[in-house]
Amino acid sequence: MPRIPLFQTRIALIQAFLRRYSYDGILLNRVDNYAMATGGCLNGVNMFSDIGANALFVTRDGQPYYVGNNIEAPRQLEEELAGQDCGVIDFLWCEGSPAEAAARRFSGAVVSDDGSLGKNVHADLAPLRATLTPEELEKYRALGKRAATAMTAALDAIEPGWTEGDVAARLAAEIAGQRCRAPVVLVAADDRLPRYRHPAPRVAPLLGDPASERPIQRYVMAVSGVQAEGLVCSITRFKRIGDLPPGIADAHARICGVDAAFQEATRIGRSLGDVFADGCRAYEALGFTRDEWRNHHQGGATGYGARTCKGAPGETFAVLDQSWRSALRDILGADVPLGAVFAWNPSGPGVKSEDTFILYPDGAQEIVTQTPDLPRVDLARVIGRETSVIKSGIA
Repeated sequence: MPRIPLFQTRIALIQAFLRRYSYDGILLNRVDNYAMATGGCLNGVNMFSDIGANALFVTRDGQPYYVGNNIEAPRQLEEELAGQDCGVIDFLWCEGSPAEAAARRFSGAVVSDDGSLGKNVHADLAPLRATLTPEELEKYRALGKRAATAMTAALDAIEPGWTEGDVAARLAAEIAGQRCRAPVVLVAADDRLPRYRHPAPRVAPLLGDPASERPIQRYVMAVSGVQAEGLVCSITRFKRIGDLPPGIADAHARICGVDAAFQEATRIGRSLGDVFADGCRAYEALGFTRDEWRNHHQGGATGYGARTCKGAPGETFAVLDQSWRSALRDILGADVPLGAVFAWNPSGPGVKSEDTFILYPDGAQEIVTQTPDLPRVDLARVIGRETSVIKSGIA
């Protein structure tokens, strides 16, 4: 089978979406959906905004158009969209918006991913953000290695006297050194670890005393989302600085066992609700309270966005929606195997486990964020049987 360019495949997926829902066209303004539709192009300027600085419009017959102002057009057309068969709809930076420009050009049943033009269909696009081609799965293997390298280097650099802010700064720097972005950096140490599941690092206020930041005394958790070309890896690791609190080493090993249960349950033909139920049963089986899952989301599917869909009770989102493969075959006249990527993150008081793994089209799995330089959890001892899942222990 001849290799179909990634851009062409992603646009075909958008075309399949438009056909499925009987839309005539779609305006994609959001950074995650722009990357998803183009195979990794970046339309964002403000890293803290979900909305990009320009948009992409795709018609029902599969014709893409750059839609944006004269500031963004040169870089988008010469770098991001270079060599692609894109029409151009541009305007002066002070004279309108992508939605207004698209509305002047297109009519019929048109929608958008942010509500700026017709119906907001962002939620309906989640399966496309989670559905990945072989090339994108290879990208994930490279991205996971970079995420793991950055995390390992950051943990190795930690010295006595460091604060949570020091760890966060080093982790962000290591991620940038891997030529990736860090949309999420969370750090907590010592007494903050059992209290907060999403801990922004504690830092001194702008007008406060820098010495008010507390040095890490016992252990620290570092969490990051690592992004490149629109794809996101999630990873969490721990490092011991002094004596661990009683029971933490055992609890960490057991929460890694819960994580293994989630990964093993992630199989083609199942829903995220099915996987969620299996994973949550492992909490009680491994000595946590039955309702521990209520204290934090458990992760789920990833891809173009940190979580394209979270696991939850009764969630019907497919682990891998095979219908898009047949839809691509109808449009492209060729078979494109499709896979998916997941990042589960079960947690308990003071402990958490999180890695990113690929689910290949044949059902095989591969953890892409492995950190082999760190200690390994003996999962066979924890869960009472052998498993192919690998988890890193506290460094």
